[in-house]
Amino acid sequence: MIFISHHLQILANTSAVATTMQSVVTPLMSVLIAIAGLICVLFLIVGGINYMSSSGKPDGLAHAKKVIRNSLIGLVMVLAAATLTAILAHAYGSSGGSAAQAVPPLNAIKPASTSLSLVDLIIKAIVGVLKNIIESVAAPFISALQYFTTATPLMAANPSVFNLWLAVLAIADSLFVLVVAALGFNLMSAASLGLSEVNLKQVLPQLGLAFLLMNSSIFAIDTIIGLSNGMIDALRAGFGAAPVWQTLILITDQAGGLGLAALLIMIVFVIMSVILLVYYVGRLITLYLGAILAPLILMLWLLPSFKDFASSAAKTYLTTIFVLFVHVVILELAASIFATLITSGPDKTPDTIMALVVGLSTLVALLKTQGVMTQLTYASIGPKAARRLGTQFVNGISHASSARGGF
Repeated sequence: MIFISHHLQILANTSAVATTMQSVVTPLMSVLIAIAGLICVLFLIVGGINYMSSSGKPDGLAHAKKVIRNSLIGLVMVLAAATLTAILAHAYGSSGGSAAQAVPPLNAIKPASTSLSLVDLIIKAIVGVLKNIIESVAAPFISALQYFTTATPLMAANPSVFNLWLAVLAIADSLFVLVVAALGFNLMSAASLGLSEVNLKQVLPQLGLAFLLMNSSIFAIDTIIGLSNGMIDALRAGFGAAPVWQTLILITDQAGGLGLAALLIMIVFVIMSVILLVYYVGRLITLYLGAILAPLILMLWLLPSFKDFASSAAKTYLTTIFVLFVHVVILELAASIFATLITSGPDKTPDTIMALVVGLSTLVALLKTQGVMTQLTYASIGPKAARRLGTQFVNGISHASSARGGF
């Protein structure tokens, strides 16, 4: 069979990557600059009021100066980020050289022809059955994989998901009122009943932030998904759409003529493709479910006992969103390997068996990505918990020392 070699060409254009990312980041930075300006003005007013009312109070004066200083520094950082975005847009260029990665050939050796026997007939029958299975199953599943590795759909674009989110949001807002009431009762009775007092300076900003995020969670999630899709589009603008799935469909069309060994490898490949397809469907369901339950999880973040659970859920959700970008990077790398699997013969026939091995390796890498990213995400939990415990211990000792000094 003639192999379509132009499917395997990989042309890198890193300037297109930067241009595409600019089109995604620049509008976002414009909104952030406007928000940062409003917040800076608000905190400057608050800091000015505190400064004017802090006469004779060194602590209040220091706090007012800190509020003013931090608001100005934060605004400068946001403006610097916007400037850096514009600078980096023109800082990348294409590198020379081929994008293909050479691999050793693994060509099949055809056995010498012999007279037909019962074993030969059985082998031919098995080969025919396997070939029919591959031809009827492989191409549809691989085409479905190509669909799921294109982009992540937006949550609010699905009417069912949006309506369910509205219903859960109504439940979460009702429960939020109960949480606020519980905090009020705690504040009133803490001194009388000996309960731990609520720090209003910490709780009130958390209440405001949680309520804002609860009522805009699905749109915030779509913003993050849009950023992930923009990164994928930028990568494909520079390298083109990874031709891995089309290449594998062409490989499956040729695997039938290579004998039983290649077909057995192909069957394993089809099984792995089905498992990967199940993963992508499960990933989509997880994203929909997380978007629907986001208001409740954000409300649980207000409760000290569930704060770690809410943080872990948010980390897992973000990992699930950005795992697709890592998958696209893996597919681009696999495409660079497939580009070298064309022999120098006149018919340009591919090294089919090695292509199947590379395809299996690619599927395994795609399946393992989620687990590896999750492990890396939770690797920092232990050190962070230790630092938090140390800070609490030091604060406790300082509080005890100051109380002893007061007596």
